[in-house]
Amino acid sequence: MTTLTISAACLFDDAGRLLLVRKRNTQGFMLPGGKAEPGEDALTALTRELQEELNLSLPAHALQPLGQFRAAAANEPDTWIDASVFQA
Repeated sequence: MTTLTISAACLFDDAGRLLLVRKRNTQGFMLPGGKAEPGEDALTALTRELQEELNLSLPAHALQPLGQFRAAAANEPDTWIDASVFQA
């Protein structure tokens, strides 16, 4: 089994709606974020991924850690994710 280290964000708008994303050619929705690059900490990985994926630039203080979670990957067989999840 492969394990991927990722960072993800629960991003809420003023109405309390949660932003979810979906990769092309997949069925499942997920939190925005992505894989950490070698040597990258969770917060740095998340801010980079949010900029790359959503063109969203958030200061580190805007992201509050929610916890660490482990689960089977939604779109990659025989793969687990270790996720650092933040809220903004």
